[in-house]
Amino acid sequence: MKKYAFLIVAAIIVVAASAFVIANQSNPESETSYWFLMDESGEIVTTDQVSDPASLCPNKLSEPDCARLYSESQTEIINGVRSVKSSEVDNFSDHRSKNN
Repeated sequence: MKKYAFLIVAAIIVVAASAFVIANQSNPESETSYWFLMDESGEIVTTDQVSDPASLCPNKLSEPDCARLYSESQTEIINGVRSVKSSEVDNFSDHRSKNN
């Protein structure tokens, strides 16, 4: 009887630990993110990255025309340059607008 109780407790611990690991791996907040500047038209994401767009793009208005924030999984490195995957361009996490 003690053997079965021990196996049940061990199984519960393994399941709980697995759920914890899976939850932490899929947490988007723990993923690195990158700010990318937009072109002059405000419609095309460039490969220009900034660590903090606040000085270049001071406002957070309705239109994401100055800089956009993307997670690492939304980007790729091509020829040594990080850029936003074409399928992820409209899936930004945050944005900044130009000072009007």
